[in-house]
Order: sequence, then C-alpha cells, then structure tokens
Amino acid sequence: MKRYIKVLAFLFMIGLVACEYDYVVEKTPTPEPDPDNPISFATQVEPIFQTTCIGCHDSRNPILVTGSAYDNLINGNYINTDNPAESEIYKRATDGHGKNMGSKDRLTLLTWITEGAKDN
Repeated sequence: MKRYIKVLAFLFMIGLVACEYDYVVEKTPTPEPDPDNPISFATQVEPIFQTTCIGCHDSRNPILVTGSAYDNLINGNYINTDNPAESEIYKRATDGHGKNMGSKDRLTLLTWITEGAKDN
C-alpha cells in the first residue's frame, strides 16, 4: 500500500511539473502612418464598420452607419488620439467584440487614430 501511495505521489508530481501553459498575448501593432497617403475615414475606415459592425451598431451606440459614424465616435469619446491603442473603439475591436474584424482592418483603424482621426 505504501508503494502504491509513493507511485501515485510521484506521478502526481510529474504531472505538475509537466504542465506548461503558453499564453498568447496579442501585442498592439505599431502603425506606420504614411504622410503622403493618410488613411481616409470615408473610403477605408467607414467601410470596415459597414461590413463588420453594422449588424449591431446600426441602432446601438456607437451608431456606425454611413454618414453618422464619425460624429458618433468623436462625440461619444470613443477616440483617444493621445494614446490610440487605448481608444475605446480600438479596444472593442481587439477584445473579441470585433470578432468579425480582421487584423488588417484593426491596423487600419489604429493607424487612422494615430494619424489624428481626421474626417477625410
């Protein structure tokens, strides 16, 4: 019986040591704004919202329908140009809320905010 307990204890210890967890922490990409070709809200950012967010945010804040999205983001304090990665709209896009938004779209959104979130 003692031997059985020793074997179980040994196997338990091996099990504890063998456990390994790899946590994937998504690093916020560093946008590379191009001063000669800034991100356009009307032609690059707003279409992202139309294809990935409109199912919920056509009537729920922030309302992201064409023509209203910019004002709702700015007036609703969803944009932080001082710390773009901390912008509420970007955090929502990266926390699973924006599960339909691809990484390229997220980078476009972050770059637009980094460039000053202009209504262009």
